Amino acid sequence: MKRPCFMLAAATLLFAQFSLASSASVDVNLTPAGSFKGKTNDVKGFATMKGDEILAQNIIVNLKSLKTGVELRDKHTLKHLEVDKYPEAVLVMGKGKGGKGIGKIKIRGIEKQVAGTYTVSGNELNAEFKLNLPDFKITGIKYMGVGVEDQVVLHVAVPIKKGP
Repeated sequence: MKRPCFMLAAATLLFAQFSLASSASVDVNLTPAGSFKGKTNDVKGFATMKGDEILAQNIIVNLKSLKTGVELRDKHTLKHLEVDKYPEAVLVMGKGKGGKGIGKIKIRGIEKQVAGTYTVSGNELNAEFKLNLPDFKITGIKYMGVGVEDQVVLHVAVPIKKGP
């Protein structure tokens, strides 16, 4: 009886290591003043470490699960992202070395090159990069005189698997 319990515990820890650590958030600055953060833990995928290089592909963020902490703002955010038509943001591919990386991201059906920084903490990769919203045809976001600035900062955390 102890053996199945041990195996269940080990499987649970392994699953947690590769799926529960994933998250994404976006820092949004407002004009004339203010800011907010959108967050989700519905991120699928992982990075691979081969020597001192980091490689990642097909990291999928479920945009429908993005929450800002204010229900009306959530509704407006999802509307501007057109999540019914484009439910996911995808890091198509990314690679890095020495804390700096480049990649290709797909949002609203549009692929763009991005560059950013990353850190590795244990078995987790934490990446940060800036996005220019007009590059993805996201413009003119304004509500009651408050607008969204064009540039946002995206933070993504995913598990790392060690490569050969």
